Amino acid sequence: MADRPEEGNREREEELEEARKYLRLLLKYRPRTESEIEGRLEEKGYKPDVIEEIIDWGRKKDLVDDELFAEYFVEDRLQNKPKGRSGLYKELLDHGVDKGVANDVLDEKLSGGQEEELCRKLARKRIAKYKGDDTKAKYRKTLGFLERRGFARGLANSVLKDILFNDD
Repeated sequence: MADRPEEGNREREEELEEARKYLRLLLKYRPRTESEIEGRLEEKGYKPDVIEEIIDWGRKKDLVDDELFAEYFVEDRLQNKPKGRSGLYKELLDHGVDKGVANDVLDEKLSGGQEEELCRKLARKRIAKYKGDDTKAKYRKTLGFLERRGFARGLANSVLKDILFNDD
């Protein structure tokens, strides 16, 4: 009977080691939020106490950091698939990033001037695809595109009016 507590301890350590390996595997592909990791570990059938311990372990080893994830994510999106502030904010929340962290990172990584310049760049690129369309159609289609990309309607409207009616 004295072997049973040791055996249970050994089984738990094996389960924890297996979960650590799985966490490392997940992080090989891309950084993840605590929420994403928790979900993936739940899908694998790990118990809540094991999940909590693995996430704590990941935090201590600097493998799990929602703020770092948010910074990486925003930088990547701005470089590869540009979006406006509200689009980025929604995506961060969808990944499980805290609202405060999401706002802080967006304040740091995306100023109002940068967002306007990004909006202007995307608008010019999109308008070029509508060469045969009249100005109203270009405006309507591009406005919809920019809004779907997370740019505020007011900003997109202002940028489009400037490009379509003030550019020579």
